[in-house]
Amino acid sequence: MAIALSHKITLNKVSKKQEIDINDLLNQQHDRLYWMIRKIVLGHDDALDVVQNTWIKIHKGLPSFKGESKIETWMFRIAYNECMRFLAQKKVTLCLDELDTDYMHSLTADNYFNANDASIGFQNALANLTQIERHIFSLKYFDELTFKALAVVLDSNENSIKTRYYKAEKKIKEYLTKATI
Repeated sequence: MAIALSHKITLNKVSKKQEIDINDLLNQQHDRLYWMIRKIVLGHDDALDVVQNTWIKIHKGLPSFKGESKIETWMFRIAYNECMRFLAQKKVTLCLDELDTDYMHSLTADNYFNANDASIGFQNALANLTQIERHIFSLKYFDELTFKALAVVLDSNENSIKTRYYKAEKKIKEYLTKATI
C-alpha cells in the first residue's frame, strides 16, 4: 500500500480527548473503505484514486472529529462524498431516480471483475436498481451498516433509507425469481 502515515492524532471528541494512531485506523478500515468505494465507482483504478483522496481527507479531518457518530460512520460519509465528487468530475450523470444502464458494462469491462453465473445474475439484478437504491442496498447488505449509519452517510432520513432499502430488496428478489424461471 502506498499510503504511509506514522503518527498519532488527538481527536477532539465531545466528551474527552482521545489519541488514535492513523496507521491502526488505516490497517483496520482500508479494505472496507476500498470495497465500499469500489461498489460505487466500479473500476479498480478509479477506486484506488478515490481511496487515496478519502484517506487524505480522513487524515486532515481527524483532529476535528467530534464523536457525534462512530468513527467508521464518519469515514464512510467522507468516502461516499469522495465517490460522488469523483463521479461528478467524470461527468457521470447522477440522476438518482433513473436506471444506470452502463452499470453492468462498466463492471464486467474491469479486468479485476471475476464473476460466475450466480454473481452475474445478482449484479444484473443490482443493475436494475436506481443508483441511490444500489448504494443503499450495497452499504446495508455488503458493508453491514445500520440504517442509522446509512442515514448519516447519505445525509438522509432514516425512514427514507429503510423504505428504499426494502424496495431495492424486493426488486432484487423479483428479478432473481424471474431469471430462474
